[in-house]
Amino acid sequence: MRSELISQEKNIVRIKAEIEAERFEKAVQDVVKEISHKANIKGFRKGRVPRNVIELYFGRERLYREALENLIPEVIEQIRDEYELELVAEPKIKSIGELKEGEPLVLEIEYEVMPEIELPDLNQIEVPKLKATVTDEMVDEVINDLRERNAEYVEVDEDRPIDEGDTVVVNAIAEVEREDNDDAEKFDFEGKEMEDMIDLSVPYLDENVKKDLIGQNVGNTVTTTVTHPEDGSNLSGKRIKYSMEIKGIKKKVLPELDEEFLKKVGAEGKSLEEFRAEIKEQLIKNLENRSKNEAINLALQQIVNQAKIEVPESMVEREFHSLLHEEEEKIRQAGEMTLEEYVKQSGMDLDEYKNRLREKAYKRVMNSLVLEELTKRFEIKVNPEDIKAYVERMAGAYNISAEKLSSFIASDQDRLYRLSYDIMAEKTLGKILDHVKVKELGREEYEEALKVIMNNQGKVEAVQEEMQEKVEEEPEKALQYDGNDARGGHEDVGTDSNRTDG
Repeated sequence: MRSELISQEKNIVRIKAEIEAERFEKAVQDVVKEISHKANIKGFRKGRVPRNVIELYFGRERLYREALENLIPEVIEQIRDEYELELVAEPKIKSIGELKEGEPLVLEIEYEVMPEIELPDLNQIEVPKLKATVTDEMVDEVINDLRERNAEYVEVDEDRPIDEGDTVVVNAIAEVEREDNDDAEKFDFEGKEMEDMIDLSVPYLDENVKKDLIGQNVGNTVTTTVTHPEDGSNLSGKRIKYSMEIKGIKKKVLPELDEEFLKKVGAEGKSLEEFRAEIKEQLIKNLENRSKNEAINLALQQIVNQAKIEVPESMVEREFHSLLHEEEEKIRQAGEMTLEEYVKQSGMDLDEYKNRLREKAYKRVMNSLVLEELTKRFEIKVNPEDIKAYVERMAGAYNISAEKLSSFIASDQDRLYRLSYDIMAEKTLGKILDHVKVKELGREEYEEALKVIMNNQGKVEAVQEEMQEKVEEEPEKALQYDGNDARGGHEDVGTDSNRTDG
């Protein structure tokens, strides 16, 4: 087979292939043989049907079409290997010459390949990293949280009004307020009596509920109205009226810091000081993991901002449609609404919403392209041990058998591919800090450095927005502790398993 590069524009490559006459003729003969063995034609045994009879029954065009369908995948693969093309989409046949046995067959194939990616000098990128510092106050906060979670609620015997530190036991009936012409069916919970305990001391409690309950007595019935948060559901933004019969008042009693408490939180046999030291050690580990992950994200964003890539419109468009489908599914499952209804309820214009989604698609493609280029540069590979360790970790997180999960993943080639891509991305992200300058800073200096980075990023994004027109478009703080083994919150760097080629 002879081939010739006929054009290359941006990341679109066109190649002309001339397939030998003998190769095409053999492909046709193979189709004839296959039909001969399968066809039921009166007067002929299977496998003995002459070609002229087959042509009479099925037509020569069908023979040529099936021969071509069998031949094209081989030709596409052969050219891809010969030119070492890295594809981001399925190749397209742009033209096919005259189909005639005894003469070469000419095809013109369009390949969409990875765009050229020029990464900045990673050694010149400096990333701030927050120094993991744990104070006694932070340890106290964790212990207080554990005490709150293990608190007991004791009935208040005295006859007195409710105060703001109480927990109130109520029987509540809910009713959604509707317009006069709203004949929608009632929600399942409406009109049903529900027992509930309302802790008036929590900061997230609706102010109307707190205000209407404080000062009331057991036996009273109180009516209060709350507005459901904007969460995309059918209740989003609706006012709900609750009629609450007050059944009792309880006081929250925090446990003492004694042996019984330590046993409850998984620190049996330890002294309070040992328990505090364990919490401190775990908090340092958690904060170290968090600050490392934040540094990785900052480094990746700087690399993306400084990379030179002409992002192909087709890749952004595919990612946009993938995102749009994801959004439609999420909205439908959350509130049984259409995308148009959700957008209207959110106070947005549909075009504005799609433009925002297209911007997100553009950024996702940029990030993915840079990440894949870094994977090549760092020579990251995925081996069976990596897959085994990753599956075991996932199985532990979902509390299922590692063997079952492994079989489930291995049963689908696409699923296995996505898993391998996630592992490769995770390994690549883990290597980034080895190739950039990392500067460990205290809280104040770190926040100043962040401001500088965010300011520079804003300038870069302004430039990127101009580029996008062609394609039409503070770190979180957390302290957590699980008493069973002093586990704390760990935040992995997010990766997206949706490659740019879908």
